[in-house]
Amino acid sequence: MKKTKRKKSIQKQVITGAVLAASLLLPISASAASAPYTLYKVGSTADKATSTSFGQVYMGGGTDVDEAFKWMIQKANGGDFLVIRATGTDAYNSYIYELAKSMGKPLNSVSTIVVNDLIRAGSDSSLIDKINKAEGIFFAGGNQADYVDFLEGSPALTALNNRINQGIPFGGTSAGTMIQGDHIYDSISAGSTTLDSKTALNNPYSSLFSFTDYLIQTPHNNNIQTDTHFEQRDRMGRFLTFLARNIQDGEETGTTAKGIAVNEQSALLVEKDGSAKVVTQPGSTNAAVYLAKTNMAPTTCVSGQPLTFNNISIYKLFNGSTFNLSTWTGSGGVAYTLNVNGGVITSSVGKIYGGNQP
Repeated sequence: MKKTKRKKSIQKQVITGAVLAASLLLPISASAASAPYTLYKVGSTADKATSTSFGQVYMGGGTDVDEAFKWMIQKANGGDFLVIRATGTDAYNSYIYELAKSMGKPLNSVSTIVVNDLIRAGSDSSLIDKINKAEGIFFAGGNQADYVDFLEGSPALTALNNRINQGIPFGGTSAGTMIQGDHIYDSISAGSTTLDSKTALNNPYSSLFSFTDYLIQTPHNNNIQTDTHFEQRDRMGRFLTFLARNIQDGEETGTTAKGIAVNEQSALLVEKDGSAKVVTQPGSTNAAVYLAKTNMAPTTCVSGQPLTFNNISIYKLFNGSTFNLSTWTGSGGVAYTLNVNGGVITSSVGKIYGGNQP
């Protein structure tokens, strides 16, 4: 399964989605002195098993997308919803719990696990039990290096993949999306430095690069590399370099590397059959999702030299656009081609980010 391992950064992401006041819902905090995590919970303390349907959410960070959570809530079908994070608060609990009530689809409970000890938590039996009993699981933003350290090779990862295979809705935002593809830019080697597009394009083997592969398994994340906060942080250059590295390092061929890159306040919702749609938060700016596929190997992808990598197919989706990950075809979006020559990106439509909705 896993071919490569690649180590660690701290870049805090705090959810900025609306947190609904819940004066009648006092979160139940459970924190044993020896536990490698802290648990916060609203709703029933008794487990409730329900029938669920699979769905996967790739959310791009920034303000949370209400429609994406409503979609997951429907699929969780009144069960127990679990949020996992390595930093931050229990703010998701009241937000999700109240959102479910407002839909007339109340959840039995919403819990947040804040992992305090990344290594011990992956083998903690009580944490694994909570994963096994969850009818929906969502990874918050933060730092994907923490999630890789927590999950890689652990019983918790086995439990998570088992629950996904059993058909629960699953997703994440920002760092929680970064860990969802076959190939993860894990930010481990970058430390506190952010890998930007200019650095990536000028040296595809910069010391800031590190990857982890084949962590989470979902029905349609094969060959996928993800990126988030995409257009807002001008990450197209590093995204294309990720794809080039996946090919150059032997994880993909020139025609199999694919990617999903998500702007802030945007989400791609993927059904079990591979059909997907984009939803965005009202009032968002530059909300979109990008689907990329390579058609050839990079010409130059070596240490110390700028990237040359041509004929990358891009499909840009907007609110309401649809895409099928099985056939890799879409509707309601913009199709165009990007080329990289000597570290400089050019676009067949004149704009690297593809322009506006047709």
